[in-house]
Amino acid sequence: MMRRNGMRAVLGAAGLLAVLGAGACGGGEQREAGRVAAESSGCAALQQRITAGQAVDVAAAEVCDQTQFARLENQRQAARAKGEKPAMQVSAICRAVDAQAAKGDAKLNFGLAFHCRQRERFANTVNATSGLGPANKVTSLCLGARAKKARGEAVDAFTDSFCGKEEAAAGGSSAAPEPSSPAAPAQSTAPAAPAAPAASAPPAASGGGDVVCPGSTVTLSGEAGAPAASSDRLPAGTKVKVTNLDNGKSTTVAVTSASGSCVLLNNAAFEQVREAGKFLIRHARIERVG
Repeated sequence: MMRRNGMRAVLGAAGLLAVLGAGACGGGEQREAGRVAAESSGCAALQQRITAGQAVDVAAAEVCDQTQFARLENQRQAARAKGEKPAMQVSAICRAVDAQAAKGDAKLNFGLAFHCRQRERFANTVNATSGLGPANKVTSLCLGARAKKARGEAVDAFTDSFCGKEEAAAGGSSAAPEPSSPAAPAQSTAPAAPAAPAASAPPAASGGGDVVCPGSTVTLSGEAGAPAASSDRLPAGTKVKVTNLDNGKSTTVAVTSASGSCVLLNNAAFEQVREAGKFLIRHARIERVG
């Protein structure tokens, strides 16, 4: 017979999803209360492990974030309906992740840290690259990169690249010189690393355009409106085709504004190519088609 304290074990992704899906067969309010309690217990255990600097099931942590964030958003929208203007909140899971990221925790999964970095940006607490939020603050993930450098630890080229842009936008005096773009590796050998995923990724159907931003990842600008993109090197009016090589989805949009990355997609464009629950496209093909 399972001991009572066995229920405190961290739920894996499958277990947590099963808990989230429980209650479909009836049981009313008691079943729902049990589901929420079990879910909260599993997420609390994950949060404790993150705070302790221990490895966790990333998929389960993202499910916890999605569930907690949805609940917070429901509360925020209910308050807005009453005429209040509450700020967007970050989930408890991502607050724990952000705290560890800011320390430069080497055990923290990068994908999870980047996922919560996006939450942090959208909550408008830090958003140096788009100009929203306090312009002199960088994200927790980039604070962690700064801390690693201060300790003399290595920071991978991809993180160094986008954090260099954040630091520059925030005017941080401690920022290292911004690394050269992966599109111009002749200036330095360090940025060559991010190009490897694109080179080894399976070929995608080409739109007949020139490949730009080789090796770049693609994320969101957080902007609303019709599908569009922003860029730090392509002029407004340029049309680009962005293909997510992990699922084969693509979208063709026009660059409408400047940003701190080679290509950022706004919310509507990103939805056309994203994988559910993901805020980053690691393997992308970006073509200039007009």
